[in-house]
Amino acid sequence: MGEGQAGPPATSLRQGVPPLLGYAVLTAAMDVYAGNRFSVVSPAGLAAVSFTLTFLFFGAAELRRGGTRRISALAEHRVDLVAINITTTVTWLSTFYALKYLEPAIVNVIGLALGPVITTLAGPLMRRQSSVIPAETAVAVLICGLLAMLLWGSFSGDSGLGHITALHATLGLVFTLTCAAGSAVNILYMKRLSEAGCDSGTVLATRFVLMAAVSWGLVAVGDRGGLHAALVPGAVVAVIGVGVPIYVLQVGIRHTEPITTSLLVALSPLFAFVMQLADGRLSFSALTLVGVLGVVALVCLGVLARARRSAAEAGAGSQDTVSATDAGGQQNVPSEQH
Repeated sequence: MGEGQAGPPATSLRQGVPPLLGYAVLTAAMDVYAGNRFSVVSPAGLAAVSFTLTFLFFGAAELRRGGTRRISALAEHRVDLVAINITTTVTWLSTFYALKYLEPAIVNVIGLALGPVITTLAGPLMRRQSSVIPAETAVAVLICGLLAMLLWGSFSGDSGLGHITALHATLGLVFTLTCAAGSAVNILYMKRLSEAGCDSGTVLATRFVLMAAVSWGLVAVGDRGGLHAALVPGAVVAVIGVGVPIYVLQVGIRHTEPITTSLLVALSPLFAFVMQLADGRLSFSALTLVGVLGVVALVCLGVLARARRSAAEAGAGSQDTVSATDAGGQQNVPSEQH
């Protein structure tokens, strides 16, 4: 690298990479563990327990640091707050029900891959100033092809779950696609609240209210007798699926560049595939392995292509500024690098 273009310090990377790898491992572990438990526990019961605990934990943490006034201030952004509660509920419930019907690695990789695809295809429609580079379009098309192959494997019996009914495969597909779409919209509202200056801890203390309420509603109209069986799994998911991953992700993001974050998080489906081999319900699937490897590679290629494009645009913008400054007879002062 040239002078003034140095990357993040090695010490910062050493602080940021382990938490991000931990996040990828934990999200994979949550998918595999929850998928296994859904053979004896209902998704609604597990969601009710885990997100009630999550809501109480983040709420207590916010009150302990004197966040009552910040919580009240969120009323100014009530539309976004309601929206993020809705998208959080849709995303997590869809994830749990998808894991009940499909192989965990497939649910994980579809959730990872469809985010960039949706952003690539819908970005110019939602934000007119955004642009899509050819490499991203090619990656999105290829990812869709691999995801179609993985879904075909679920219907044909070539996934790790073996032969499942067409109804279960269809339900799994619908819930997985809903989860991916909900996640993409959820990120949009999280970004809106962040740009509005809302504290992340305050948002965490309020974004799971609807999730807990809807989950208990589903339990009330469903099988209440099996709720006791969801207590331990719910506590485990609250820890490894929500609480700890949110914390380590924030730590990792603080110490690494966005491209590093994206590349490391993209490894989660590989971890899920390896972990699910220990689940007696599942068998090794060459089709799933090929699909996961292909999607992870394509996601990484898309991230790298966008990073190169952004770097080139930033360099061109800097050069234009330098040229304009030189033309005006001003002294050239290098800008500060962040």
